[in-house]
Amino acid sequence: MLNLHRLGSFKYDLREVLNASPMDKTTIPTVVANIIAKASRVSISETKDYIRDIEKEGVIDKIAADDSISLLDRYSKWR
Repeated sequence: MLNLHRLGSFKYDLREVLNASPMDKTTIPTVVANIIAKASRVSISETKDYIRDIEKEGVIDKIAADDSISLLDRYSKWR
């Protein structure tokens, strides 16, 4: 699960990663919202699968996907 106490920091870092990538800037809020929703409600592994799926669709590039997954690992809490 995503550590909701650090949600603001995670959202800021995720936006920085996605803004630095060559993806369409109008889709960034949607991608950020989807990642946060999946990570906080479903699971981290499902969120990683979602990121890989949108990478295959060409929405984000490989570097942004890898950085987003490493952010998920950093901001996750394990029970």
